[in-house]
Amino acid sequence: MNLSLRAPQPGEWPICRMLLPETFADASRREYLLCLNDESPRIAGAASFVRLENALTQLRLHVVPPLRRRGIASWIVSQLAAGVRSLQGVSEITAQPAVPPFCERNLFRRTDALTTVEGEIAEMRSFLQGLRARIPTSLDLSVIPLSAAPAAEVAQLHAQYVAHQSNLDPWRALLAATPGMAVSPVVMQDRHAVGILLGEIEGEIAVVRSRVAAPGPHARWVNLLLLSHALDIAWSAGAHRARFTYTDTNHDTQKLAARFRAEVKSVLVEYTREGECRPPLYLAPAKMNPDSELDAYPP
Repeated sequence: MNLSLRAPQPGEWPICRMLLPETFADASRREYLLCLNDESPRIAGAASFVRLENALTQLRLHVVPPLRRRGIASWIVSQLAAGVRSLQGVSEITAQPAVPPFCERNLFRRTDALTTVEGEIAEMRSFLQGLRARIPTSLDLSVIPLSAAPAAEVAQLHAQYVAHQSNLDPWRALLAATPGMAVSPVVMQDRHAVGILLGEIEGEIAVVRSRVAAPGPHARWVNLLLLSHALDIAWSAGAHRARFTYTDTNHDTQKLAARFRAEVKSVLVEYTREGECRPPLYLAPAKMNPDSELDAYPP
């Protein structure tokens, strides 16, 4: 089977939407390629990504079902890796268990992950209240609601330590609006915001959207205060379960989830492959014009 990659022609954008529908939410930022073969069906698959300098990020692949398990996805990856410094993609592996072995075979390494879990609030709340009693009073930490916190400091704290880490969790790039954040304590020290937790209640579940403490020797106590107070607020509002996320490097939250046998709901993994020093074999990918082609092909 002879394979080739090329940009979609004007009449082929509906095929791109059919094969990669999830990418059309931000199609104007993306580049697209179709994979063709010399057998039927002629279009074997599609690829889409965002180009950042000398790297391809947010890679999405699709191979048409009749041609799967024939090495087509691996061939596409090898072509995309040519001529760039790195190739990066994000996948939800609980729903796509075939992704990890595919990435391992194709020289991707796991560079980060965002694990979302759910656990019972009652037991966690009791445990954290006990730890909270051990916080040294000399630290002079206090907790206030988000609505009473200095907005500029909170926004700066969130932007500096959370917003830029948006590959795995796009909502983290935005500071959530105050009215919807029913579970959002802010920790103050010396009249400055040193920690923030953004959360809301969905039915009986308290959802932690974002949590950050300013780096320093007291960060662990700040994080403890944030989560403990958030669970108190959620419990008072009638929530019985908490949903929160953590990255591979957040060992404290991992331990908390394991201690209380939290149920894993999703694992969003970032995979990265180093590029190769050879020219690609395909023509320049195409970007969709959102003012014409995108509107012409509704979902």
